[in-house]
Amino acid sequence: MDADGYVDARGAYCQAPITLLKEGMDGLVSGGILKVEMDNAPTEEDVRVWARRMGHEILGEEREGEKTTFSIQKRG
Repeated sequence: MDADGYVDARGAYCQAPITLLKEGMDGLVSGGILKVEMDNAPTEEDVRVWARRMGHEILGEEREGEKTTFSIQKRG
């Protein structure tokens, strides 16, 4: 799946991954897809909740070792 934006949140903890995710989404037009890579498992649920609350759609979620990659489509 091609992405219109990319955020590398590996090594980021607490609220930093969500802040990076929001900044990445702010740079996209509606319908754009953002790929987000992270390696902080507790933050994964924060990403799911944030995307749902903001009205975005998670198109995919892939786990490879410690790394999880989300593909999120911007809505609205």
